[in-house]
Amino acid sequence: MRTKEKKDVVYKIFKSLRENALKILMAIREKEKLRWKDLQEITGLPTATFNRALATLQEINFIKKEGNFYTLTWTGKLATDGVMLLGWRMGDEMEEIDDIVAEELLAKDIAMAIIFLLFVSMKRRGRLNIKVFKKEMKEEMKVIDRILKDYEKEGYIRMEDEWIYPGEKIDQMDISKLFP
Repeated sequence: MRTKEKKDVVYKIFKSLRENALKILMAIREKEKLRWKDLQEITGLPTATFNRALATLQEINFIKKEGNFYTLTWTGKLATDGVMLLGWRMGDEMEEIDDIVAEELLAKDIAMAIIFLLFVSMKRRGRLNIKVFKKEMKEEMKVIDRILKDYEKEGYIRMEDEWIYPGEKIDQMDISKLFP
């Protein structure tokens, strides 16, 4: 893997957001502040697996430790809100509508999230170079492709032509257990 790919934050985040990390995030989201022992008991993860996921979530700044308690950072809150929103949309609404409409709705949801983040960035920084932003968005599409290929290699999805299908691991995964 090239150096740029190793440092790619989005790539790192999505490689990290597996079932174990999501269990930790959602547990903290529900209780707001949890001690290590309580968090480990709630998730039911083996200690080594739990510690790796916990360290990764801290590294990507989704959670932080304040005293003896773990809490979500603002990015962690944003991520869990997104997981809940997209999880609900995908699980409850998307199956009942045409494939074409489903992709359109998903694209619109993502576009709305991007616009929201643009305004937040402008408010915080006072400006935004749209030419640089568009260039970087094209680069992030390459990251999405890499992430999808990695998920395919690991058996979470399979790709055929222009379609993505759930792989064995997703078929076996009980999504409802990710959201206690």
